[in-house]
Amino acid sequence: MPEEIRIPKQKRSIEKKEALKKAAVELFSTKGFHNTSSNEIAKKANVSIGTFYSYFVDKKSLYEELITDLYNESLQEITIMDVSGFTSPREFVRKYVALILHNHEYMTAFQKEISALSLQYDDLHELEARARAGAFRTFFSLLETNKKMLRISDLKTTSLILQCALESVVHEVTFYENDYDKEKVIDELTDLICRYCIADEYDKKM
Repeated sequence: MPEEIRIPKQKRSIEKKEALKKAAVELFSTKGFHNTSSNEIAKKANVSIGTFYSYFVDKKSLYEELITDLYNESLQEITIMDVSGFTSPREFVRKYVALILHNHEYMTAFQKEISALSLQYDDLHELEARARAGAFRTFFSLLETNKKMLRISDLKTTSLILQCALESVVHEVTFYENDYDKEKVIDELTDLICRYCIADEYDKKM
């Protein structure tokens, strides 16, 4: 393996790294992380194993980068949302919940594998925890920016509760076959969050 990991700059190099990441997502989603080797990833991406190790220390570092990419992409649209652009805080919350659910419909099998690994292995949980920290900061920032509208005062604890509650419900709805009405799930989660967080004078039902 090379002493230093390369950062691709040329188009061909970028394409090779992206091919490795795409191949890894497909294999991790179908075979699982532990049943997939670096050699299999390289083969599926049509690159040499030497090329694999020029961009990643091992499959674990590749897995971590995939998680980081996934969280960053999921948070990108949420981060730029502004409550002032909505007719009410409740409308904003509903849009927020809908976005989280929608983001879990992207690469669902891989996200399910991430969740399972995080529960089973402390080292892989730590990898996800570093990426999830961005989601926590987003929750906290949204609450802090709009704290005048809130009935709660402990923003840190509330951020944790909201993040875990939303993830738990969304995982159940998106990871497994079921007959839940997603629009009703979004409505009920919206109501739950608004009743918990938003002061009555600001909570106008749509």
